[in-house]
Formats: sequence, C-alpha cells, structure tokens
Amino acid sequence: MPTEKTIDYDMVSKVYDEVRKGDLKMISPILERMQLDPSSNILDAGCGTANHTQLLASITGAKIVGLDLSAGMLSHACRKSPALTFIQASIDLTPFPDASFDLVYMTEVLHHIQNFEKTIQELSRLLVGGGALCIVTQSHSQIESRATSHFFPSTVSLDKKRYPPISSIEDAMKRSGLNSVESISFQFPPVVLGIEYLETVKKKGYSMLLKLDESEYQEGLSKLQAAYSHGKVLRYPAGYTYVWGWRR
Repeated sequence: MPTEKTIDYDMVSKVYDEVRKGDLKMISPILERMQLDPSSNILDAGCGTANHTQLLASITGAKIVGLDLSAGMLSHACRKSPALTFIQASIDLTPFPDASFDLVYMTEVLHHIQNFEKTIQELSRLLVGGGALCIVTQSHSQIESRATSHFFPSTVSLDKKRYPPISSIEDAMKRSGLNSVESISFQFPPVVLGIEYLETVKKKGYSMLLKLDESEYQEGLSKLQAAYSHGKVLRYPAGYTYVWGWRR
C-alpha cells in the first residue's frame, strides 16, 4: 500500500467548508489559557479557510492574521472573512519580523508539514516577550481511538508517521528557546456521529483518507454505510493535545 500520496489542498478547498466547521471546543482551551482582547496580535498558522480564525476574531476582537500556503484555501478564507488579513506563505519561512505576535497557534496542521522542527523554530521567532506558541495536535494514542480508525484501520499507521510524537514537539520547542513547555490533553464529551459524519467520509474530508488506496477506502466506506444502515449508534469522544511554549 502506498503511503506517500500527496494531497492537493487547492483541490480540497473546493469541498473543505462543506465538511469542516469552526469548533468552539477546539479553541476554548486557548481562550481559557490566554487573555486575548482587541489589543492582541495573533497568527493562525495554517489557517485553511479560516474557520477558527474567524471564530477567534469574533470572540476576542483581536487582530488576527491567517497564514496558509494554499491559494485555494485562502480564496475561501478571504470571501468568508473580508475584514481579516490573510497571507500566502510557507509556514516555515514567514514574512513577519521578529516579535510580531502575542500568540501563534495552529490547529491540526503540524502533521501536514515536512520539517516540523524548522517550523517551530520559525514560529517561535515571531513571539513577543511573554507570548505563547500553541500547537493543537493528536497523540498517537488519540489517533488510535478515532472513530475513523475503526473503519479505516490503515489510517492509524499512516497518521502515526505523519503526526510527530508529543515528546518530539516539546523537545523542538525547547530547542527553539521557548520556556515552560508543557502538553495538556483534552477529551471532549462524546458526540453521536450523525449522517454528516458519513457525508464527510464520502467526500474524503479527513486528510488521511486521501492517502488510502481507493480499494481500501471503498471497503471502509462500505463498512461505515452498513453500520448506519443497521441503525448502529456511533459515539466518538474526540481527543486533542495542546502543546504550549512561552517566550520569556
């Protein structure tokens, strides 16, 4: 089974907002940890179509810049949030001067990056004194517990290769000069995966599905459709890990 299939995010952008929405639960741990207000300068690194950029801006009133490499993703972001600033650039070579942001965060982005250590070094450079870098990702055990992993078991090994271990992220933060590095795991309350989950899978709205052989994808999809047809109730308590580092 090939494991190096690349993902065309300009193509993904055409359906991304149909299957992915901003999630308040995802950014709540950031809001609880940081005191953000209209004077805050924030970078959403790997903002995609700006689902969380838009949500965080509406709650805090902060000055938020969204950065992404995909022109397709940013095109949707600009249409959705014309009042926000978006920049197309590589996440490991940004156009910003040192000490530009109070908070730099990324949600489920790090596994898309080839050189995550270089990226962490670059993002750390952008922090003001007292600023924080927050990387929202999943641990390998959290990957194993996904609902998708049950129906598409090969995605577990695929994503364990894509997602850096939490300890490696922490070490990279420390090497970049950040302090008080820590990881906090959250498990959100279980939710029933309704028909919208099936529709997301049909549209390959989860990036690891794009890396499967088509035959394996179709096999997993058939199992998932059969589960819904037989009235099986699918519940999933999503789990994420927030890795924090501070510029002192």
